[in-house]
Amino acid sequence: MPRLLRTSFIAITKDKIGPLALNCITRLTGNAFYKDATPYVSDLQTALAAYTPAAAIKNPVPEQTAALYQLRDALNQALSSTARYANSLYPDNEAALLSTGLDLTKEPERRTTLEPPRKYELSDGTEADTLCAKVTRALGAVATEIRYTDAPDQPWHQWLSVTTTRPSVLLRGYKKRTEVFAMFRSVGGDTDDQPFSEVLSRIVQ
Repeated sequence: MPRLLRTSFIAITKDKIGPLALNCITRLTGNAFYKDATPYVSDLQTALAAYTPAAAIKNPVPEQTAALYQLRDALNQALSSTARYANSLYPDNEAALLSTGLDLTKEPERRTTLEPPRKYELSDGTEADTLCAKVTRALGAVATEIRYTDAPDQPWHQWLSVTTTRPSVLLRGYKKRTEVFAMFRSVGGDTDDQPFSEVLSRIVQ
């Protein structure tokens, strides 16, 4: 999937934002991809011209610091508008986007298959006729799915299921001295077909 230009510039450091804006102005001027970019270039030039001297002040007084924040915000907005303009014209053309001198968003990290949790256990519940399933979420997972049953010969998709982001969850509905089986898997990969952990069991007390 093609990437777009990033549209937020808040995290760009003070020493880098000026050169980035200047490079964008230079790259857009006369750029064949962006024949109608003059208003955006003009806004960038105005914002940069106001920001540069304010950013160069050493030991600014509070009023100057407040003014600098406003000028930096205006420069951020001018860059953001330019990036959005380019993205709207060439959402599928990374070469055209890069010709603005701005950066593309990062490649999304893909975790097609997530490891099942490595730390998990069943313990006595805090309420009568319950078990407590404890689990440490695996790297890259947004949650953990727990499948549990007192009939382990059934297909796994017939086991009861609970999905949680918490480190522990109560499993209810079983009488004392019932053996309950459970297995765990990570949630959040590019596919729902994720591997389960080994099955463990515990008798309800």
